[in-house]
Amino acid sequence: MMRVRVMNLMRLVLLSFLLTALAASAARADWTYDYADDFSTDKVQYDGYASSLFWTHDVNPLRRPYLYCLGTGAGRGLVFVDYREEPAQLEYRFPADSTQAHKLVRGTLRFDVSFPCNGDISQFPPGQLLYSFSAEGLVWTAAQALQAGHYDIAIGSPEGACYVRFTGARAVLDNIRVSLAAPAATLRVPQNYPTIQQAIDAAGYGDIVEVASGTYTGPGNWNIEFRGKRITVRSANGPQTTIIDCGKPTAAAGNRRGFYFHQAEGAESVLSGFTVRGGRVFGTTIPSDPLRWTYGAANAIGGGIYCEFSSPTITNCIIADCGAELGGGIGCVGGAPTLIGCTVKECIAGGLGTSLSGGRGAGIALVGRSIAEIINCTIQGNSGYSNSQGGGLYCYQSIATIAGCTVSGNFASGSLQGGGLYCGGDGTDVTLQNCVIARNTADTGAGVSIQRFSAAIPALAAPGSRCHVSIVNCTIAQNTLVNSSAGAAGGVESASADVAIISSIVWYSGGTSLVIAGAATATPVTYSNIQRGYAGTGNINAEPLFVSTSAPDYHLSSTSPCIDAGDPEASAVEEPAPNGDRINMGAYGGTRQAAKGATHRIWHVDTTRRRAGSYATIQAAIDDPQMRSGDTILVWPGTYREEITFNCKAITVQSAADAAVLTAPAGYAVSFYGAESSKSILANFVITGCGEGGVFCDGSSPSLRNLTVVRNQFGIASYGGAAPEIVNCIIWDNASGPLFQCTARYSCIDQGSPNKALGNINANPLFADPANGDYHLRSQYGRYLPLTGTWTLDSVTSPCIDAGDPSEYPRDERMPNGTRINMGAYGNTAFASLSSGPVCK
Repeated sequence: MMRVRVMNLMRLVLLSFLLTALAASAARADWTYDYADDFSTDKVQYDGYASSLFWTHDVNPLRRPYLYCLGTGAGRGLVFVDYREEPAQLEYRFPADSTQAHKLVRGTLRFDVSFPCNGDISQFPPGQLLYSFSAEGLVWTAAQALQAGHYDIAIGSPEGACYVRFTGARAVLDNIRVSLAAPAATLRVPQNYPTIQQAIDAAGYGDIVEVASGTYTGPGNWNIEFRGKRITVRSANGPQTTIIDCGKPTAAAGNRRGFYFHQAEGAESVLSGFTVRGGRVFGTTIPSDPLRWTYGAANAIGGGIYCEFSSPTITNCIIADCGAELGGGIGCVGGAPTLIGCTVKECIAGGLGTSLSGGRGAGIALVGRSIAEIINCTIQGNSGYSNSQGGGLYCYQSIATIAGCTVSGNFASGSLQGGGLYCGGDGTDVTLQNCVIARNTADTGAGVSIQRFSAAIPALAAPGSRCHVSIVNCTIAQNTLVNSSAGAAGGVESASADVAIISSIVWYSGGTSLVIAGAATATPVTYSNIQRGYAGTGNINAEPLFVSTSAPDYHLSSTSPCIDAGDPEASAVEEPAPNGDRINMGAYGGTRQAAKGATHRIWHVDTTRRRAGSYATIQAAIDDPQMRSGDTILVWPGTYREEITFNCKAITVQSAADAAVLTAPAGYAVSFYGAESSKSILANFVITGCGEGGVFCDGSSPSLRNLTVVRNQFGIASYGGAAPEIVNCIIWDNASGPLFQCTARYSCIDQGSPNKALGNINANPLFADPANGDYHLRSQYGRYLPLTGTWTLDSVTSPCIDAGDPSEYPRDERMPNGTRINMGAYGNTAFASLSSGPVCK
């Protein structure tokens, strides 16, 4: 899946600042926070913000990544175990609550990493642990590979919470410690300085200017400049009570905007917690090439905030009722601003000069190869004039990551391209992630309009790549076309651009939902719900069943077909359980606001009944009316005398630990009928003593994995076109034959010539003690003794060891495991017989 673009340089600069800045106030803090976990208890299961499945090490794991704690006491650590190249994940949010929301925090994250190679953990291939960071939980730094050792990492956030993600395989994390602090103010307005500008002028590197609640107006409280300083200017009580009022001046009174960044301010220049209202910048001229122009506040850009080749961090601000030709609320030329948690509303683009003009980007405009992050923002109710582009946002020959945003109710009094968003020009690269784009109005592309070229600004020196837009996990809904020609798109309209729409919903918009002309790929839309349909892998055309379209509320109701229907390669780890192990379509897919998916429960069967809620028989568990597709039945060691049928359920039935025994003296141990497919899985059992046979398939194609089918009347029989997937099995010493009308792969079969092309063999499996029901494989390197729970050595080694499917990594076999799965009931479990090979490199 395409992910949010990572802007590493900006984020590294910000983190560096958070570590070293504010030195003058290092000894002073409004708030401190400390956290520690040495994994000696299971608290990680409750403190983790999101994670892969936590598992118990002595239980055969499910076919997915998982985490488990290994060791005891101070030596206990958290192990990451992958599955088929999908790593395990663990995310934290520090602190877990929101007590410091929208306040700058900074500190240190400490932890230890190791890659042990022993009987429990294999390092073939070598394990890995990756670390990434987010200041707001949506846009992450590039994953950093960690080596074994101790780490002290600077972390911080202008939003009051730090998000940390570990992603790994065959690695151990231990001794996590976090220390955070919110620095205290060093200069106050109006207590120490009567205007905001005077306080900034007096500030030094790392200072914090804190502004008390009130309405600020007049010189020194509008057209405010940071002077290139790496400082934080914040309100004491948030934007609702701290207002910079520019007064909606006339042209005669001159331009007034809230803030003007133009002296190469970077991410360490932080503006937080203000309302800027009534800003006006007059004029209609946009320079033909923003990279070769006359700098200055007179440019008709940024009615509320103007970033001119500057890259400040702006958080928790409200920009309202501001206007300019380009970027009525916020305008950016050549800079790299980060906007987090801001609202831009009721701003205007165009119409402020001597003649009415179109305007570009009534809410936000990015030009001149800007690089912006716009995260968790609301762009609402902004308007352009006739022949305008980008009611909400305008991005021309620039790069932007727009994540977790709501773009709604934007429009124009005349014609408009891109009611929500307009993207144009060679070299433009925009990622929309987890956004709602709704109720916007335009002539074309009422939700999103994308063009390779734009008439707004004459072409610059073209970078040579056409406009690229990724729309990932977005909801584009209820956008309206006006004055449109036939065939116009109410959802997304793209011309000669490179567009990718993934795991998204485009619904309830006027005209055609999507118009994509001259796409760069044959399938620009995948795993999405498109009204009236669109060709592509995983696409559907079904009523999305939003919670409400009148309120509106675009969360998915519990019966939506968009639940568990997004890109199967995307991680659903952040979706609340149960999540069906697959991401949802739409704006809340892959987030903690996602609608819950299928309930994948784990059921237990135990002849001893020592586990609370366990069943005495496998069939009783299967027959439970609450059993659902995707559920797993773990069968604990013992002998189960029953004739089992799956009842057409797509479930997994597997041994929980050392292989359980299935027997049916008068029939078949397990039978499959009709609808069973490869999602009906039977794994890790010894099937023996059956009067008719081990497994019967009639018109069904289940997955039969790591079975030892031995000493039955017949092995596995198929009828009615059944095509079971038989892999890593041992089918031996069955009186009337091993297989009927079916084939196996990487299995040991005792009659006929084995199909070596399929990895099969025909050799005595060398069971440990078949006369007494012990079908573990003999090994010179180690074999498990079920009666004592110890290991012993044999004089010979079974040919079935290291002979299973080579594409299946033996992640759960003890070391040494030869880096290849064993055949039979114990393959890929902790009870598999050992093989040759080094324990560690």
